[in-house]
Amino acid sequence: MFSLDNLKNYDPSIEIVSTSNGDLLVSGVTDGRGLEEGCLLFLKNKKNYLKLKDQLQNPLKENILLVEKKFWDKLDQPDLNYLISMFGSIATCEDTSISMSYISKPFWDIKFSQLNEVVDGRQMGSDSIHPTTWIAQGVFIAEDVEISADVRIHSGARIMSGCKIAEGSEIFSNVVLYPFTTIGKNCRIHAGTVIGADGFGYNFHQGVHLKVWHLGNVIIGSNVEIGANSCVDRGTFSSTEIGDGTKIDNHVQVGHNVQLGAGVIICGHVAIGGSAILGDYCVMGGKSAIGDNFTLGKGVQVAGGGLVNCDWPDSVIVGGHPARPVKEWMKGLAFVRKESLKKGEKNVNK
Repeated sequence: MFSLDNLKNYDPSIEIVSTSNGDLLVSGVTDGRGLEEGCLLFLKNKKNYLKLKDQLQNPLKENILLVEKKFWDKLDQPDLNYLISMFGSIATCEDTSISMSYISKPFWDIKFSQLNEVVDGRQMGSDSIHPTTWIAQGVFIAEDVEISADVRIHSGARIMSGCKIAEGSEIFSNVVLYPFTTIGKNCRIHAGTVIGADGFGYNFHQGVHLKVWHLGNVIIGSNVEIGANSCVDRGTFSSTEIGDGTKIDNHVQVGHNVQLGAGVIICGHVAIGGSAILGDYCVMGGKSAIGDNFTLGKGVQVAGGGLVNCDWPDSVIVGGHPARPVKEWMKGLAFVRKESLKKGEKNVNK
């Protein structure tokens, strides 16, 4: 648990501007998607503020809001009064991105540093494993793991602390489930896949890439299949989520905080940037990609090799780089080919 005074030890630029509870302590960090009580929330700019206002329904008097100072200074009085009325304490800092790197580390230490990843939880008696579970030799299962009926875990798999695997799922050889990963019913996770590793989050400051320490997890729904040697990163402060019935091919990268809906199809070598959102039944063809923070509506299809750099509404089919409606993309390809052939004929006739 940390107070604002404690947090000043990690970022001296923090200044308290409002508090209704001088003894307020927080135990975690939230990104605003899950507004839990007793957490610290960062607020950087107007875009984040408008999003936060849409999400806030009730006051969070047990939460601390840390606002970038230059943005706080730009807010008019009604907005200042609104924020003060909604949060137990408010402080400013010089740069929320840098502060996030500094402050996330002590929260990470509390959550992860004491986990036992050395002695098998079965020896410690801390695991809950259904008697019908099939576990091969050479599997490591850490402490406080829950494994339901008819689960199969193959040799070389590593199930780290706090993981949950629902009935009927199968974990193939050399899969790694990082702490607090949740796997739904009847899932298949193929060999070499890593679920729950840290996302790629760094902030550049004074010549150093400062790590953002990831406190979230991965939640995978039921009837999901993930191919070999794919990676699904844990959320920064909340969860990376994969919906029921989604199918992911080999060699796929799913970034931190990504939200995949139900029935999504992700083909091989796809890269999904952090905090991207894919609606139900989206399809991404082989070697396509979507940048961070973009959203695909329900049923959107991205052609192989397409690179998405903006939001797209429901049921659109896009392709190309940058991705655009497939008919427009095909016309563009035809035009370029036609013009190149014309120039080729002129050069031959010279």
